Amino acid sequence: MSGQVAAARQETLVEEILDLSRQRQAGPLSPWFAARLEEQVEKGLFLSPEDLEATGARLVEELVEYRTRTQVSTAVIGMSGGVDSALTAALFKAAGWHVMGHTLPIEQDPTETDRGIEACAALGIEHRPLDLSGAYEAALAQLGELDPDLLSSDETPARTRRGNLRARLRMMTLYDQAHRLGGLVAGTDNFSELTAGFWTLHGDVGDLAPVQSLLKSWEVPWLARAYRVPEATWRAMPTDGLGIGGGDEAQIGATYLEWDILQFALAEALGDDPGLATRHLAFALRMDADRHAQEVLGTLIARMRATWHKRLNPIRLNHPKADRYEPLERMEARLFRPQGVKSDEALMGFPTEMQDLAAHLVWALKAADCRLVTAESCTAGLIAACVSGVPGRSGVLEGSFVAYRPTMKFAALGVPEALIAEETVYDPKVARRMAEGALASAPEADLALAVTGVAGPGEDEGHPPGYVCVAAALRGQETRVSEHYFPGSPRQVLAATLRRALQEGLTVLQEAHR
Repeated sequence: MSGQVAAARQETLVEEILDLSRQRQAGPLSPWFAARLEEQVEKGLFLSPEDLEATGARLVEELVEYRTRTQVSTAVIGMSGGVDSALTAALFKAAGWHVMGHTLPIEQDPTETDRGIEACAALGIEHRPLDLSGAYEAALAQLGELDPDLLSSDETPARTRRGNLRARLRMMTLYDQAHRLGGLVAGTDNFSELTAGFWTLHGDVGDLAPVQSLLKSWEVPWLARAYRVPEATWRAMPTDGLGIGGGDEAQIGATYLEWDILQFALAEALGDDPGLATRHLAFALRMDADRHAQEVLGTLIARMRATWHKRLNPIRLNHPKADRYEPLERMEARLFRPQGVKSDEALMGFPTEMQDLAAHLVWALKAADCRLVTAESCTAGLIAACVSGVPGRSGVLEGSFVAYRPTMKFAALGVPEALIAEETVYDPKVARRMAEGALASAPEADLALAVTGVAGPGEDEGHPPGYVCVAAALRGQETRVSEHYFPGSPRQVLAATLRRALQEGLTVLQEAHR
């Protein structure tokens, strides 16, 4: 494709994004947002129509797979009159589910309810109306006995509480109907709302959420149009339907397009500099000359800081004496959870703490102009895998040797057989030779991290479970080796080993480049 054709396609895509996101109605983007949108379109962060078509097809495939694996085939959806619920219904319908759409007005704007009914008819799904205004008024009256301000105040906290009550009454109803039909409740929140915390705990999130990864500004309306959602729905101003305030964007403090552009920019900035402090964000994002962009950044920081707990709900505290969740996860995965259905933890990947450590290591490697190689026994590639999830890792990650058995340690890393025969594989000298052997086998690498140890649950070759040796070898420097005893289950031992290895790498680099 010629440069002129590519530029024309990008310009067309920008114009369509401005149209479908309703940004034109809100007004022109400020200079910073306009420039970032063009950059992000060029980078492919805002998906092309071809990619969106493939995205929709894959979401439908996943819904088909879920239905087949779980033998659940009915989806109950609250049809609010908004684009998210309509698109969710359309995707379930396209995947062959029996879709039950409920309109559940509570002192609702009639046009919103009418759009929900219209969407059900257009998509060919069953519709059941149920006015919950009476139940809402009764609950509100009883709660008002505890706090009269809930009934009389027009301040934001009281309006928010009343809105949350509406959302939770609706969700209670949807779960009751899902139970009656032997189905599930479809979640309808999108990615932009998820990051903004713009949803009600136990009021918006259902069992299966096909649109939760989609951008509200662009991907949701584009797919809604493609899956024959009525235009009146995907063109409508987004509202929460809860009577809390104006439209969504007025409550969030930014248009959805501004929010999505800023999310991309912020993620990129943190990828380039994991140590970036909040107070330096505006400078790092080059917002100096755009007051509006700075205000939206402040809004984003405030909202995400105030709502982080919602994205982790429930926040589980570990038992101080035992790992209760690891055995449960193992039982679920092996015996009960349908094949292919992942847990939240599996979807999240490495814990945030590990991701942060890996990001700092990548940053330190970049600053030192060094490349990393790993030599892993008990962790079996976990160190390299964790680093590989960090943006910018391609410039610093050389590779990994997974030398689980002694023969691999001989062949790939040059660890002497006599040393292992004398000391066993679980020895600081072996860890040292693994790290130094990795550097010898990877001439373009500068730092090698090596681990060997007993993850458990039982002892091995006279060493107790949790005994681990970690080595960090920086080319031209003395190899650093340490011994550790990590308590807990095999999973906890591996997590502690991964943490220690990343920390050792950081320490060696920092000491060498002071």
